Amino acid sequence: MSDTRQQLKQIATEQIRRHTLHAASFREMGKVLGIKSSSVHYHFDNRDALLQELVSDYEHAFFAQLEARCAGVSSPLQQLAGLFIDSHQQQQQCLCLAFAAAGDETTAEQRQAVQRFLQRLEDWVADTLARAHLLPLARPELARVIVSSLEGALLLDRDQPQPLRLEATRQWLSTLTRL
Repeated sequence: MSDTRQQLKQIATEQIRRHTLHAASFREMGKVLGIKSSSVHYHFDNRDALLQELVSDYEHAFFAQLEARCAGVSSPLQQLAGLFIDSHQQQQQCLCLAFAAAGDETTAEQRQAVQRFLQRLEDWVADTLARAHLLPLARPELARVIVSSLEGALLLDRDQPQPLRLEATRQWLSTLTRL
């Protein structure tokens, strides 16, 4: 993959995670990189193809980072919460949250890719909860609550100097890992 193509993908990802899906226009990407928007078209057939690729790349990078953080630790849910807190510190939202918020502005394939990411994350959380007993909900439902709590807390803390909701969610998660 060319350096320019990789840089364009990085710019688009950062624009989306810092702002919204609309921030990743070919014109804006070209401006940031110092090239014409027509040159961006050389690297990507269209914006939808770029966005589809971004979701796939994000999923791969997210889970690679999560697995690396969890290697040999006894509190994987704390590590997951830490990833969300790191995003807050970088003033970024989850890329898939930005896609989900865009709703019908995304293609069916992009929505499916976001749903695959969320399902994979929920499955990871449910597997992590396998050793916990006396949970008030079945593991799949509790996994959905946990993922929703983290995503929602990141969104609500977005413009706040401190990630108070994320920290509260992390503390709540620590009570689950003691079961």
